[in-house]
Amino acid sequence: MAPQTPRTKRTVQTVGVFALGAAAGSLMALLFAPASGRVTRKRIAMKLRSVRGAAVRQMGQAKKVLARNAGVLRREAGKRLDHAREWVTNRMNGHAKRPVHPIRHRALHRA
Repeated sequence: MAPQTPRTKRTVQTVGVFALGAAAGSLMALLFAPASGRVTRKRIAMKLRSVRGAAVRQMGQAKKVLARNAGVLRREAGKRLDHAREWVTNRMNGHAKRPVHPIRHRALHRA
């Protein structure tokens, strides 16, 4: 057998310690497992259904809030548009009563 170098010895030791740790961990998992695989899978499935239900409820609440906010935004935009129309109408009526400067008149009618 060929002599082992220090590097090879370290590698063998590392692999051995890892294998020993994996075996100990597996044994501990078997000894202290809270339930069988079937029971654990059922618990996970129930938890997933619960999380899904909570997500669906939260999405429904978010949808209601967004719809309410959209209605408020629509009403506010309508009010602002009405004010803008009123302002433009008042400005246009005000200009019609006063003589318009010729340069300003051309600029207004170009657009």
